[in-house]
Amino acid sequence: ALQVILPGLVDVLEVEGLRRLGVAGAEEAVKRLEHVLLLALQGLFGGAVGGEGAQARGAAIVACSQAGLEVGEYTPMQIKQAVVGTGAADKHQVIYMVRTVLALDHDPHPDHAADALAAAVCHANLNRTKELSRRAAGAQIAEAERAQRQLELEEAREVTAAATAANVARMRESESRSRRSAS
Repeated sequence: ALQVILPGLVDVLEVEGLRRLGVAGAEEAVKRLEHVLLLALQGLFGGAVGGEGAQARGAAIVACSQAGLEVGEYTPMQIKQAVVGTGAADKHQVIYMVRTVLALDHDPHPDHAADALAAAVCHANLNRTKELSRRAAGAQIAEAERAQRQLELEEAREVTAAATAANVARMRESESRSRRSAS
């Protein structure tokens, strides 16, 4: 289940917050977030952020990775697709779905809080889909292995039956020769 923990989290994920924190501040902020299990964020595209903001963002990602946290980065289109169902969704649709999916009693404010929550919902949805796919693939592999073992058992039975029939035929032929030579 997705659990929303906002204090400090949005400041770490939000680019302006990272710009204010700086690299060392981003690393320190991540260390304080002991209750956080993963980092899901919207990727930077088209050079939207440079300099210290990008460095601090990178430092936060590295700090999370070093702390053993799962890190997921998603495009705005991936986030909108996962949250709303279409990559062409507008901000109001995203905010509405975030509020609905997370059963919040009000729209998340400011907008970057909604963006951070949407990234978290996207990450949770994609992880759930990946897990279901892994389980389905595992079940298919297990079924294929079971079918292969069954086929091998049937082939072994056929080979054993053929060998037994050949041995019985040889024994009968040998007995028949023995009777003929005895008479």
